[in-house]
Amino acid sequence: MSNYTTFTMRENAGPAFPPTPQPVPKLAVLVPTRNEAANIEELLRRISAAVTGIPTEIVFVDDSDDDTPAVIRSAARRRGGGACQVSLIHRRSGQRTGGLSGAVVNGLRAANAPWVCVLDADLQHPPEVIPRLLAAAERDGADLAVASRYCGTGRRDGLGPARALISTACGSVARLLFPLRLRGVTDPMSGFFLVRRSALLLDELRPRGFKILLELLVRHDGLRATEVGYTFADRHAGESKGTLREGLTYLGSLADLRLGRRAPPPSLTTAGAAEVEPLVPMARDTRTVGA
Repeated sequence: MSNYTTFTMRENAGPAFPPTPQPVPKLAVLVPTRNEAANIEELLRRISAAVTGIPTEIVFVDDSDDDTPAVIRSAARRRGGGACQVSLIHRRSGQRTGGLSGAVVNGLRAANAPWVCVLDADLQHPPEVIPRLLAAAERDGADLAVASRYCGTGRRDGLGPARALISTACGSVARLLFPLRLRGVTDPMSGFFLVRRSALLLDELRPRGFKILLELLVRHDGLRATEVGYTFADRHAGESKGTLREGLTYLGSLADLRLGRRAPPPSLTTAGAAEVEPLVPMARDTRTVGA
């Protein structure tokens, strides 16, 4: 399978031949980021190596207040994204509807590929697992492939005792409240999964907090799911974003889902929209997406 060609940036260079059409990506790797500058270079390197031979776009959806967007731009253009297209959606402070889950929905709207893999930027989700998720989904005819810490060879080494206890408790409560929708899913709290984009009704989602996978599973009846065991690794750099506030948001999300409450969809006003910024290769148009 052919790889992407990396184009050199040209500014005010006069007439030129039209660029060679790029192949449609098969896979989008969607990375929500918040103050993860120290992880970007290594993350790009490992994703690019992991998806060799798979036409791939990498979409960063960034909610940072530090220099993470600048680091993404610099690393992507310097590395050329490996053999991948790279784009950035930077959500300013007034655009961060739904937190991390809202960032993921923004990325799902922007992705061009039929398959989208969501993973964190801290490298606790090893990019090397991405091809296994895609292979499992295609082999099993699934709409969703979950990277699970609790099935097969899965391990949760990077959690630590306290976080492991909290994770187990949160997962148990979710399975108790939604036994049918979560049937066969051992890790509904996972932030590492691959989904068939055409199986999702994005307008039905009401993203809130960290646990977007639970939102997808509960809001979509009949998603065919499979799982791949993996080892949850130690954080590469930076600090965990898990807080007491996020825990309370999770409890509120559980209540909304259990009671079937649906907040109004986010307004696509200027304050609530963010632009897709193509980095590698260069693109002619800029699209606007909303949560």
